[in-house]
Amino acid sequence: MNTDLVRYVCRAQAHVTASRTARLAAVNPVTIHDGVWAYCPAGSRTDHEWEAIEPVALTDLKLVEAVHPREVAPEGSPS
Repeated sequence: MNTDLVRYVCRAQAHVTASRTARLAAVNPVTIHDGVWAYCPAGSRTDHEWEAIEPVALTDLKLVEAVHPREVAPEGSPS
């Protein structure tokens, strides 16, 4: 198993919106969730809406997110 792959993506509306309106170069978008790598487009450390994804390299994930962003989680959905 390749442990360098991202396995969760945050779909919290506030985090997706923040990532589209103000790219913060100093913020690290990668964190750990359930013991594996997870990606939050806003680089937030709290209030995530995690979605399990097919394991992918971070560079590939950023490319897909830039070209075809996914829908955000509905407000108030469980994480």
